[in-house]
Amino acid sequence: MNLLSILISLVSTSVFASDFSFEADHSLPLVYVNVVMKGGATQDPDGKNGVTDLMTKLMLRGTKQKTKQQIDQTLDQLGAEIDTETRAEYVVLRGSVLSENIVPFLSLLEEIITTPSFRPTEFEKLKKEQISEIYDQLNNDQKLIRTRYDQIFFQGHPYSKANFGKVKDIQSLTASDVQNQYKRIFDQSRMLVLAAGDTAETSFKSFLSDINQKQNFKTSIDPIPAFTNPPQGLRVVIIDKPERTQTQIVIAQQGTNFQNPSLDALQLANFAFGGGSFLSRLMIELRVKRGWTYGAGSAFKMGSQAHTWRVSFFPKNGDTPPAIKEALKLIKDLHDHGITQEEFDAAKRSMVNSAGFNYNTPSKRIENMLVEKIFGLPAGYHKDMAKRIQDITLAEANAALKVFIQPDHLMVGLVGTASISKAAIAKELAIPEQKIEVVNYSF
Repeated sequence: MNLLSILISLVSTSVFASDFSFEADHSLPLVYVNVVMKGGATQDPDGKNGVTDLMTKLMLRGTKQKTKQQIDQTLDQLGAEIDTETRAEYVVLRGSVLSENIVPFLSLLEEIITTPSFRPTEFEKLKKEQISEIYDQLNNDQKLIRTRYDQIFFQGHPYSKANFGKVKDIQSLTASDVQNQYKRIFDQSRMLVLAAGDTAETSFKSFLSDINQKQNFKTSIDPIPAFTNPPQGLRVVIIDKPERTQTQIVIAQQGTNFQNPSLDALQLANFAFGGGSFLSRLMIELRVKRGWTYGAGSAFKMGSQAHTWRVSFFPKNGDTPPAIKEALKLIKDLHDHGITQEEFDAAKRSMVNSAGFNYNTPSKRIENMLVEKIFGLPAGYHKDMAKRIQDITLAEANAALKVFIQPDHLMVGLVGTASISKAAIAKELAIPEQKIEVVNYSF
């Protein structure tokens, strides 16, 4: 047994608290590396929404040894790249490099992780860029509805926090806020190192050793509580934005998590209902038959706690009220009658036939490993999806829908102009106009 194998075998005994997974793949002369930290935007302190995303981006802006320009130059010389992503429950540093340069690349990555400088000039510059990006989000209705919807649906819960933050919170952040969040999040006890590509495990020996010695802050993160305030009855919220000619709509209920034993059956049924195919029921009813929207779909947003199951579409103003009414009717029918044999067969065939595309590259496989490890799924969960789907029956899918779908407890959220849409929606849905909430689109 080589030295690295001994080291890796000791992970479970806490000699190394960080978790390491590697898969050799020699199809291309590239190596993909994900360094994942458990703890994302949900860990932003109140009044400091955006600090985790800002902190992670700032790590690429300089170390105690290198400036941002020197980091960028080194990456160019190595044929490498590194970017960051902040999600609700984790952050990722994603890297790729020519396999011949894996060792110096890992040395640079270790330097970025263990010795970020958080230089004041870069910090202030990044704050301005982050605020500019938030304003860009406000100008993009399709992105805006996703963020504002969650803020309203999950008000008071960690899932309400925007991954990229709020303008007023970003403006008030200090350098000490970023440094404190770095020490809180980047502890090796919550670190995952996931790699795949054209190299050997031994390439990671020094990297793993240095990371585990230097990133021991002995910090903890807050567990995410269950969300206990889902919609009661029908809730309609207009996210008011002037002069809209089209409306972005999301209709959602509380979702489920990966531990639900009926999740595969629900995913199969959801694919038939609105899973992205032009043959899905939502597309046929809202686009093909009625021409109300160019696209329509439904999807689960997943987390360690139940997040949401949501239907989305985007009609023009005049079609918005009847489109909402029809979507609500379709959701109720899904609960009452489920999906048909024809829909079931087509969805199963499509999901099984396309399953291989979800793990056919090294980068996709380490993304799958990321989700499996963050949310406590068995190894190979994604690769085994096709077999699990193949074994589901129509009766199981419809029974799962009957339990899960809550047609009487939904929130309709839309980005539109209240003066145009409010009265018309109230009339179409036969509800008092004063029951429709109107909130500002900014955040």
